Amino acid sequence: MYYTLFTTTRCSKCPEMKEFVEESVAFPGETLDETVPGFQQRVQGAGVLNAPTILVFDDNREEIFRTDDTEVLRDFLIKNNY
Repeated sequence: MYYTLFTTTRCSKCPEMKEFVEESVAFPGETLDETVPGFQQRVQGAGVLNAPTILVFDDNREEIFRTDDTEVLRDFLIKNNY
């Protein structure tokens, strides 16, 4: 499992999502915002339309989940015992 969390420094919902991910997600990942080189290309390549958005990948790096909502992420983690 691996995640990529897309955020921006101007997003009002991003701090809540970032905090939740840091405290609750037990597998490795990365958090990106617009200050990271190549951010816009990564956003476009992943088809991300808003911030925050988290993508979760299986061990083969295939996307298995995506959301922009902390509660939906919480439910996914609980349902799948992560």
